[in-house]
Formats: sequence, structure tokens, C-alpha cells
Amino acid sequence: MITFVITKDKYEEKFECDLTDSILSLKKQIIERFKLKGEYVDIDFQIERPIRKIGKFNLEKGVIPRTLDLYTFDRYGLEGRTIQATFNEVGDYQPIQPIQSRTNNQITFNKDMSYSEFKRSGLNKQSGLTFDLKSDKDFPSLG
Repeated sequence: MITFVITKDKYEEKFECDLTDSILSLKKQIIERFKLKGEYVDIDFQIERPIRKIGKFNLEKGVIPRTLDLYTFDRYGLEGRTIQATFNEVGDYQPIQPIQSRTNNQITFNKDMSYSEFKRSGLNKQSGLTFDLKSDKDFPSLG
């Protein structure tokens, strides 16, 4: 269990998160509890020194990158910790939304294919396009 103490202005809220929760789920809880009008927030961690654990993501002071929203807290070394943070409201950003799978009701996210999946799918086949490496039309000069 991880405890996040989120403060904004003079208000303070505690959030209890499991290791299976994602950063995006914490952000949604912040929006609900603080009754924010925006659809997205950036979390700004107020920790004195980075939290590091071998084989895990580092958690450092400052705003966490939005690309890490989908990762669960088991990817960090945060078990049993209490972490101070604040947030900034963002009005012009749409978070990545999970996709409900129709076959077995699992929630998955859009992600890039691995190279082996790409190769098996046949998307790498030439579609009749040819390029002349010496052509100025296909490869114009940069200078």
C-alpha cells in the first residue's frame, strides 16, 4: 500500500493506492476529490531525494512525465511509503484512454507492436513502392 499526501493551496488529501493502481488512476482520484473542472492534472512530487530501487523506475522530485501514466505502481519501489505531492491543472490535454476488449472484458491500452509481431503481421511487406537513393525528388538535399 502506498500513501500519497496531495496538497493544493491550503487543502490536503490522503490517497491510498495499491501496487496494481496506475498513475492515471491516481490522477483521476485527484480530479474527483478536489472537484476540479479540468480533465487532467500533472502530479508534482515534493520529495527530498529520488526514490531508486534496482530494476524499477526512479521517482524524482518534480512533475512526472505524462508518458508514464499507464504504468502501475509495482514498477516503482514505493511499497509502504508515504509520498508528498501537489498537482497542476491542465486544460488542453486528453489522457490516453483504455480500450475495453470485447472477447474477455479485459482492459488493455493501445501500444506499439513488438518487432516480432510486426514481422508476423505482414505489415513490413513492400507495397510496390520503390525509391531511387540518388534521386533529388525522393531524397531532396538538406542544404
